Amino acid sequence: MKKIICLISILLIYGSVMAQKDSLVKPPTLGVHFFYNDFQTPYNINTNSLGYVLKNNLWNKPLKMQGGFGIDYTHGLTKKINLNGNLNTSWVNYLLPGSIPFGSNNLLLDLNAGANLKLLTDQHIVVPYISGKVGFSKYKNLSGVNIIPGVGFQINAFNEAFINTSFEYRTPIGNNLSPQLFYSIGISTGISKKKTPKPLVAKVPEPIKPKEPEKLAEVVKPITKTIAVIVNDEATEQPLEYVEVTLKSADGNIFTALTNGDGKAEFKDIETNNYEVLGRLNKINATSENLSKEDFNTKGNQIQVKLSHNDPRFTLVGNTIDKSNNKPVGNTIVTVSNNTQSSTAFVTSRESDGEFRSQLESGSDFVIVGKKASYISNIENLSTKGLNRSATLYVKLQLGIEEAKEGKTIVLNKIFFATAKSELNTATSQDLQKLIQFMVDNPETKLEIQGHTDNVGNLASNIKLSQNRANSVVNYLNSNGIDKNRLIAVGYGPNKPIATNATPEGKAQNRRVEMKVIK
Repeated sequence: MKKIICLISILLIYGSVMAQKDSLVKPPTLGVHFFYNDFQTPYNINTNSLGYVLKNNLWNKPLKMQGGFGIDYTHGLTKKINLNGNLNTSWVNYLLPGSIPFGSNNLLLDLNAGANLKLLTDQHIVVPYISGKVGFSKYKNLSGVNIIPGVGFQINAFNEAFINTSFEYRTPIGNNLSPQLFYSIGISTGISKKKTPKPLVAKVPEPIKPKEPEKLAEVVKPITKTIAVIVNDEATEQPLEYVEVTLKSADGNIFTALTNGDGKAEFKDIETNNYEVLGRLNKINATSENLSKEDFNTKGNQIQVKLSHNDPRFTLVGNTIDKSNNKPVGNTIVTVSNNTQSSTAFVTSRESDGEFRSQLESGSDFVIVGKKASYISNIENLSTKGLNRSATLYVKLQLGIEEAKEGKTIVLNKIFFATAKSELNTATSQDLQKLIQFMVDNPETKLEIQGHTDNVGNLASNIKLSQNRANSVVNYLNSNGIDKNRLIAVGYGPNKPIATNATPEGKAQNRRVEMKVIK
C-alpha cells in the first residue's frame, strides 16, 4: 500500500510540472487505474428485472467482485471531447452466458477505445462526462467485441493531474461473452509539454556511400500440422460436445478449444513440439495423450488424437419452448431437482435456441421447472430408474413455458374436479403446483381464477358450480402460502365457451379453469 501511495504522489507531482496552462484542450495523458468486474448483477437483471434486483437487494457487493489493474491513454480532440483507450487485466472466474462459471481465476484481457464527452472544460475542478467505447475481450478460448456506454467524472487535482472514476456497462455482440458492469478509479497525468522550436541550421549533406549488397538469410519454414482431438463417451462411444480440450506444449504454450457436435476440437497451424492433450467435461477429466516431435513427421496435414470420458451420470438435453408459438425461449433459469437424493441443480437455457443441459444421477426421480419473469412454466417429471448407462447417454426433454402478461388468459388443463362437484382432485391436478410456483416467482402479480362449464343443465346451477370451483382453486393456493389479496375467483358458467357444445370433446374443453393476469 505504501508503494502505491508513493507512486500516486510521484504521478501527481509529475502532472503538475507537465501541465499545459495555456490550452483548454487536454494534452496526451497516461494513467493507471484499479477496477472491479461485476458479472453477477447483469445476470440477475437479465434473468429477472432491474426493479426486482433493486427491490430484493440483489446488486452484487464489492467484496464478492474480482478486481484488476489497467492503463489509460487520453488525448483531447476538442475542449469537451477526449479520445480514450484502455488496457485492462484481471484474474477472474468468468461467468459464461447461461450462469455457468468458466475457468478458475484465469486471465481476462480487455482492450477498449472510444471517446469521453465532458459536460464542462478542464478549467473546472470536477468535470462529469459520458463515454462511449468499443472493446475486445479475451478469456481463455473465449473472445468477442463489446459495446461500452458509461458515465464518470474527473477531478483536476494539480492542473492536468487528474483523478478519474467511471461506471461502464459492457454489452457483448454475439453469444461468446457475458454482460458486465465495470467500476474503476485511477489517476493520470500529462506525458508531453510544449517545446520552444530551435532555429534551423543548414547542414551540408555528407556524400552517400554505396552499400554493399546484403546476403539474404535462408528462411526455414517450421513444420505445422492441424491437431484434431476427438472425445467419446466411454460407456456408449458416442461423441461428446462442449468438452474443453487443452493442448500444452513442452515450452509452456497452452491452446484450448471446445468440441463440436461430432465430438471434435481442431487446433490449426500447430508447430512441431512435444504436447500433452487433455480434456474435461462436467468437472470430470477425460483420458490424456502425449504427442512427440516425431509425430509431426507423418504424412498428411493432420494428426488425430482420441480421448475417452467416463461420467456415470446421464446428460439431460432440454429446450425451453414457448407453448403459444412453439418457439425457443432463452435466458430461462431451469431448476433440476433430484427427489431421490435430495439435491438441486440450476442451469440457464441458451439465448440462441433455448437449450439447457444438466447431469442426471442414475436410479433417481427428477422434477424440472423453469423460471423467467412474467412466464408460467410446466412442471415436468422424469426418471433414470431402469435406464442402462451403457446404452443411453442423453435424456431429451421439452419444457413448455408461456408468457403471462397483463390481460392474457391461459387455460389450466390439468386441474380436475369430481363430476358436477367443486372438490379438487389434488392428486391429479398438476397445474395447481404450476400456479403456486408462478405466484412465488412473480410476487407482484395478481390473478383472476376463472371457472367455466359446458351448457348441460340449468344456467344458474352451472354459474354457481363454476364459481365454487374457482373458489376451491383460490382456497388451495391460499393454503399453500399465496396471499388471497392477490387472487380473485370468478365463475362464468357456460357463458364463455372455447369449443362447440355439440360434441363430447367440445364440452370437455369448455369444462375448464383459466387464469387471467390482472396486474
